[in-house]
Amino acid sequence: MTTAALSYEQLLLQRLEERNSREHAYTVFVQGNQQLLGNLKALQKQVAELQKAKDHLSSRNSILEEERNSLNQHGSPDMQQKTLQLKEELQRLKAEQTEMYKTQGQNAQRLVDMNDKLRSYEESDKESKVKQIEMEAKIKQLLTKLEQQTHLLKEKDVAIQVLQDELSTLQLEFSTTEEKNKRLEKENGELVQRWLKKMNEEAEKMNEATMFYESLAEQAKNNENTKSSRRWTFRTKSSDDDVDRLKNIQDVPLRISMVTLPTAPLQTQTINDGEIHCINCSPAGNMYAIGGSDKKVRVYNSRQYNLTHTLSGSLQTLTSVDFNESEEFLLGSCMDNSTRIWDLASSRIRHTLTGHIGKVCSAEFTADSNRVISGSQDRTLKVWDLHKGYCTRTIFTFSSCNDVCLIDREGSTIASGHLDNNVRLWDTRTGNGIKELTGLHTGQVTSVSVSPDGSKLLTNSRDNTLHFVDLRMYKVIRTFQDESYRNGINWSRACFSPDGHYAAAGSASGSIHFWNTMTGKHESSVSGHKQPICAVAWNPLGTQLFSADRNKGYCIWDTSSKL
Repeated sequence: MTTAALSYEQLLLQRLEERNSREHAYTVFVQGNQQLLGNLKALQKQVAELQKAKDHLSSRNSILEEERNSLNQHGSPDMQQKTLQLKEELQRLKAEQTEMYKTQGQNAQRLVDMNDKLRSYEESDKESKVKQIEMEAKIKQLLTKLEQQTHLLKEKDVAIQVLQDELSTLQLEFSTTEEKNKRLEKENGELVQRWLKKMNEEAEKMNEATMFYESLAEQAKNNENTKSSRRWTFRTKSSDDDVDRLKNIQDVPLRISMVTLPTAPLQTQTINDGEIHCINCSPAGNMYAIGGSDKKVRVYNSRQYNLTHTLSGSLQTLTSVDFNESEEFLLGSCMDNSTRIWDLASSRIRHTLTGHIGKVCSAEFTADSNRVISGSQDRTLKVWDLHKGYCTRTIFTFSSCNDVCLIDREGSTIASGHLDNNVRLWDTRTGNGIKELTGLHTGQVTSVSVSPDGSKLLTNSRDNTLHFVDLRMYKVIRTFQDESYRNGINWSRACFSPDGHYAAAGSASGSIHFWNTMTGKHESSVSGHKQPICAVAWNPLGTQLFSADRNKGYCIWDTSSKL
């Protein structure tokens, strides 16, 4: 800032010196003109005196002429000599008079020339004054710009300081992560050695059991009575694990069921406090949650449709909601650059995940509920460890993220939809990109959803198309579109049916469109909203479909099988 101010002072000094040099030049000419005027007056005075002398000499000449005539008449030699002298003097005076006239003419011409120069200098002086006024105006403008640039420079200095602080924090976080990584690698090596030792012990036990079994079999062959009366049963540890695994499978509720497409809404509800931006259902299908511009998350029972929780604490509009696998917690991503996690038992905030510098557009729990994946308009994805309470990895996506989904429930592979019309796949364990799907859409991607079997990806876009992508080949299998379907919102969410046979998406006209994922056929469309639909979510049990629009309304549709 000192260098810029010094440059300005030097420039101003230079301008003033140039102005003074121009004005001093005019002063020299003015002084010369004044001197010439003085000379002219002196010459005019001298001419007047000479004229007076001339008149005197003329009168004297007349007298002498008369005397000469009289002398000529008298014929005196002295008078003739005197007359001759007077004639010579008269000639000399006439020559002097002629020279004075010539000098007077030259002085008059010089005076005219000096007057012309004076007028030109006066005009130049006027132009210089006009230019001076213009330069002063420009100087004022430059001063104003200098103040603005100084203000901008201060703001940039503040921004640079913030970035430097953030960089220092990230470097500290990186070094801490590196140390933890080294410690975990060491622990992993120790665990591998222990595991190998344990496997060797198990192998020895298996060998002993095999030898024991063979000895019993040999005894059974030698003793028919023992063979007929006893039955030996041998079960290894692995077989016990298989039995336990089968028992666990029997205890898991069946979530995938046959669905039917709805024809009319079962329930139509309205929220009066603000616009709806997102709606989602719990993994077991017992609850559904709604978030929007009223900065609250409302949780409802999906059977009685009554309000069970009202979760507050957000500072701005909620953009997405998600339940964890056990339905104990609920998260909400928010436009205040943060993600909050509520405990449904107490309706209180359990975690506030801050670190994004842009709106958080989407977030999801992993299957173990220990981590959260979030995507933001600041062009980053973040992996949050809920045990530690902070971000463990930041992935730079090079474009604003509109939606994010987990390819596998562990969250090791994720997909993100972006403002630049592309879809990107990421490995959260390394932070590296797996694949960038370019050219899918000609408009920004508003949502990404993974199929129930995890092998397909559904993308929704502002170009009014949905794509069905094979995640093994990274190719578009089918494209879903219809003349009456228009994606009217930048965060419009589409979804799969629980059996994966249908894809559903809301249109700007307020209707929901359904496509068959097996054939790509547009099956039907149903109307129940009067405003553009912002999200649709299918109950994992397949019995209900939830849809929400921007005008504070949402609908519940019956999709249970009629068989």
